[in-house]
This record gives sequence, structure tokens and C-alpha cells, in this order.
Amino acid sequence: MNFIKKYKQQIYFHLILNLIVAFSITLSSYYHIPLSGFKSYTIYFVHFLLLQFSFFGILYLLSINKYVFYTIFPILFLSLSLLGFYKYSLDITISMDLIEAIFQVSLMVSLDLISGYTLLLIAVFLLILFFIFRLYSRISVNQLKSPLLFLAVIGVISYFIVEKIRHDTFNSRLPYVAFHGVKDYLTSDEITLKKVPVEVTSEKENVSFIFVLGESVRSDHMQLNGYQKETNPRLVKRKNLISYKNLYTENTHTVASIKQILTDKSIDDPDDYNDFYSIYSILNTADFNTYWIANGDIVKGYEPIIKSNKKLLLVDKFKTVMSFNKSLDQEMFISFDSIYKKKENQFISMHMIGSHWWYENRYSDEFRKFNPVIKSKYIPSLKEENLLNSYDNTIVYLDYFLDELIKRVDKNNDSSIVMYVSDHGESLGENGKWLHAQEAEACKNPAMIVWYSDRFKNKYPEYVASLNENATKKITTDFFYHSVIDFYKIENFNYDRYQSIFRKGNF
Repeated sequence: MNFIKKYKQQIYFHLILNLIVAFSITLSSYYHIPLSGFKSYTIYFVHFLLLQFSFFGILYLLSINKYVFYTIFPILFLSLSLLGFYKYSLDITISMDLIEAIFQVSLMVSLDLISGYTLLLIAVFLLILFFIFRLYSRISVNQLKSPLLFLAVIGVISYFIVEKIRHDTFNSRLPYVAFHGVKDYLTSDEITLKKVPVEVTSEKENVSFIFVLGESVRSDHMQLNGYQKETNPRLVKRKNLISYKNLYTENTHTVASIKQILTDKSIDDPDDYNDFYSIYSILNTADFNTYWIANGDIVKGYEPIIKSNKKLLLVDKFKTVMSFNKSLDQEMFISFDSIYKKKENQFISMHMIGSHWWYENRYSDEFRKFNPVIKSKYIPSLKEENLLNSYDNTIVYLDYFLDELIKRVDKNNDSSIVMYVSDHGESLGENGKWLHAQEAEACKNPAMIVWYSDRFKNKYPEYVASLNENATKKITTDFFYHSVIDFYKIENFNYDRYQSIFRKGNF
């Protein structure tokens, strides 16, 4: 009783402080997570408690010295609470892109974004902050000598233990994701792009190459490749279309895959090899117009490569695969229609969200062809049939997306080619493994499709013959960089012609 009486104000303060922080900041990372069933809710509730307990340790250490607390805590609380609010209301992804926008936006633009509602929200947070300071001023015990210090240290240690056991368990959620966003923003780029010789040229004229970079689509779930379910009802009817079912990659997560596909980096090169040519830098030097259209942000791990395009067009920029209310990939058609032109040397890249988890957020109701589907994000609670149905529905949506894209290109009646390559595959329960970014064969066989127009077929019969010949061969994702250069007949630049799918006798 004496212990409770002595430390009553301190215990009361930290209890109230953590409840306020939990509801205004921490809980926002869980608000949009789809869950179903007692077990799912229980697991994520425990996850939330552990996250808050780790942050309690940091808050407690801040509160030991009043000068530190009065200086640092207001900045943390106001900034994180605003991010928490927009996480609640818009399900934005707290990423380096968002932090960059916050830090780099001009004063006038910032003023334009501030509404009366925003000012009211800030006023509410200021009132809460004043209430917290009032409670804090009543603490009379030495917090450095309090038994709660032991709990706080355990809380801080628990962060490192959990992150070591399962990386990004805490770092992908508020408040920690904001800290890492700032850290990523302040950290200099690790990728160094080589300078392309100015004498690089191309003899190709008025050829449109549209490259679609997919996400988490495995080859063996394509109807085009013999899958028993009708996942490609539109594309199977398309002429001039080739599916490559033997594509291979060692890279099973997006950052590593993109760095390798879009540069001269090979899948055999070490992970820390970051000095290479960007395919876009080469094309730009050869006087092509390069465009990057993406449904989401640009991850720092491959940012310099993407920004080597002449123009970037981002859809739903502040919502990534971590958001559960993400725009569908078809929103990219608005940007595509605005730039796709006849009689222009252009190379257009479109980066899809594709079949990235959470599957039910990747397609609209009209593409829910296979039922029943998943209703919870907690994988262990899901039935295999439901998970496969949801994943296959994303492939049905991909079928629609590519078919619509081909329609847009085909109606121009010019010499065009559309190439789809998924960055990696996806594990769907084989050997107890799920999703990607792990050593699993299902992740190493991504889908690949090529379509060409009739005019392209008539103009480049040798290319078409080579595309068909190489369709059954085992090729690696190294092919892309070398094939694009070979396709455009880039001169005064070295590349591996034996890696090109536009040549016979390769692979």
C-alpha cells in the first residue's frame, strides 16, 4: 500500500499518457487491418500491447528529465498524432516518400493544405498536450529511482528482441515507422548510377515499348501456362501474345528484383553491388522519352534508378502495399492515356501493386470470380481454398488490366510491343511458407507475357520468330536489360547479346 501511495501520481500519469498515445498514435496502425475470428483479433491485440509497451519504455525515459520532456515530447506527440490521424482517416503509408514531401514542400503549398479542420485538430492535440503537462507537473517522486524504471528498460529491450526475431514487426508501424522514414530520408543514396557515354545512339524510330512490372505473380497460376482455373479468360483469346512459363529469378523481394531487372546487375552479383547502369539512362542518352507510371511510392532502395526516367507519374503516392485502402492498378490508365503517343520514341514503364498481400484489396468486386475468399489478414487462421481463391482473383484482375492496356495500344495501329514481367512469385502454403521475400521455389518463377501489334509483326518478323523460339526456354530476369538494348539496337554501348530474347539461339 505504501508503494502505491508513494508512486500513485507517477503511475497515474504514465497510465494516462500511454492510453492517450495508444489511441492517438499506436492503434492507428491496426485500424485498417482486416481481421476475422477470435484468434486473429487476439494475436493482433497482443501485438498492439507489445508495441505500446516498447514505446512506454521510450516515453518513460523521456520523462525522467523535465527539460527533455518539455522540449522533445511536444514535437513527438504533435507530429505523430497528426500522422496517426491521417493513418486512421486515409490509411496513408508512413514512408520516406511522405517524409520527403513533408520536409520539402514549399511554404505556400503547406499553407494551401492547411484547412480549418486541420487547425481544429491541432487545437485539440494542443489541449491534450496541456492536460498531459498538468499531470506531469504533479509527479513528486524521483523517476530515476522509481521501480517503473525497470519496466521501462524492459520495454526498450523488448523492441530490440522482437525486431531481431522478426524484422519490421514494430518498425513498420507507428511510431517507429515515422522514425525510420526520417532516417531513410536523411540517409544518402547507396546506389551509384554509372554515367552513359554521350555517343550512345539508336537506329530505331517511332517504336513504342510498354513495360509492365508486376508484383508477386507466379507463373504456374496463369491459365496461359496450363493452370486449371480460368485466371486469364481475356488473354487466352488474344493473338500475338506469348507467355513465358520458365522465367527464373533468385531475387524474391521487390527492391532486389527491381535493382536487377532495370540495370546491368546480374542475379549472380552480390547483394551489396550497387554500381551499375540504369536502362533508363541509356535510353535517355539515345534520345528516347522514358516514363515511369506507378501505383504507389518509390522505395529508396531503387529510387535513383526510377528517377533516371525523364518523367514520373505516381498514382496514390502516399499509399503503398502497406495500406489497406489502396487505389486499384487501373487508375494508372489515366496517366498512360495522357502520355501514350504515336510516332514518338518512347519507353513507358508501369509498376503495378499486382498480387501483393493483402489480396482482397487488389481487385474490385466484379473480379471476385472464385469463392469463398479470405476475410482476415492473419494467415494461420485462413483456409487454403479461400487464400488460393483470393490470390487467383488478383490474377483475373491482372488479366483484365493487361487486356485493357493492349486495347489502348492496339487501337493506335502502330509498331508497338507490351512486355509484362513480375518481379517475383509468391508462396501460397507450400512447405509451410507464405507470401515472398524468402527462399522458396514458388517465389523464384514469376510470370512473363509479351504481346506485339500486327504492324510490329510485319516490320520485325525476325524479332517475332525469336520471341516464339525463346518462349519455352529457361531464362533469368537478367534478360530484360540486355533485351531492351538489343531491341533498340543501341550503338556504342556494350551489353550481352546472348541474353536477348530478340535473338535466336540464345539461352
